[in-house]
Amino acid sequence: MKLFYDKTAITTMDDARSHYAADEFASPTRSTVASLSWLEHEISALDSLLKELEMPDVCDLHLEYTVEPRQGDGEASHTDLMVISGESSLAVEVKWTEPRYDTVGKWLTKGPNPLNRCKVLTGWLGLLQKHAMHELYIEDFSGAVYQMVHRAASACAVGKMPRLAYLVFKPSPDPRTADIQTIHKDLTNLWSLLGNPKGFPFYLVEVHLSPTAAYKAIESLPKRDKATAEQVKAALFGSDRLFKFGKYHLTKVGAKIMIPTGYGEDALVDQRSTVPGVGKV
Repeated sequence: MKLFYDKTAITTMDDARSHYAADEFASPTRSTVASLSWLEHEISALDSLLKELEMPDVCDLHLEYTVEPRQGDGEASHTDLMVISGESSLAVEVKWTEPRYDTVGKWLTKGPNPLNRCKVLTGWLGLLQKHAMHELYIEDFSGAVYQMVHRAASACAVGKMPRLAYLVFKPSPDPRTADIQTIHKDLTNLWSLLGNPKGFPFYLVEVHLSPTAAYKAIESLPKRDKATAEQVKAALFGSDRLFKFGKYHLTKVGAKIMIPTGYGEDALVDQRSTVPGVGKV
């Protein structure tokens, strides 16, 4: 497997450290810390996981892979790990202590230019449309998690045979963390909004971690501090492992019947005709 930071080739995980922003490690509980540790020390688990997800044997691994919006003016989507092999792509979003992100409905109300945000969203849905089983309308996605939408769209931008996986480390030391059931529900909701496309499977991967003495030495460092970032980075790329990882547990979205609930609270528009030229993609 070849390794990249975004589209820049690197040789080892250690080479990646200089590419990350300075504040990426300003907290010892960032998912990046657990993610890079897992990728560094559990390459056999990653190999096994990719086989289960039916990815080809030879893959390129791209850390922090960026995909620009296809319409409007907005930030690029930064996927934690994009796995690419020929026409196959797998977007892997990593979670550990993060809360649930904003829904599309909430995201659209933020910022000074709502019309531009509609254009950005329309661009993401245009990528998803290629793999959806019916026409997509932005108002139908009001309750979907916005980050999940553009991560899925990024997989579609990269490969003709896309996959999306959320890799969740547990337990989390933060009680505000989105739980496994919520993440599974959100994945199920988004997949159902696309018409349950068999050619675009979604997965949830759970990995149990146990902090080592090396991690306990940094776990109480103050967040959003420059000195913390340097200490966390040094520990992460040092000789001692920060975590011990258990075997992963893989769930394919749609394998079990689940009925999503509670998705109507962030109504975007009342009727499809309300936003002409934007609602339909």
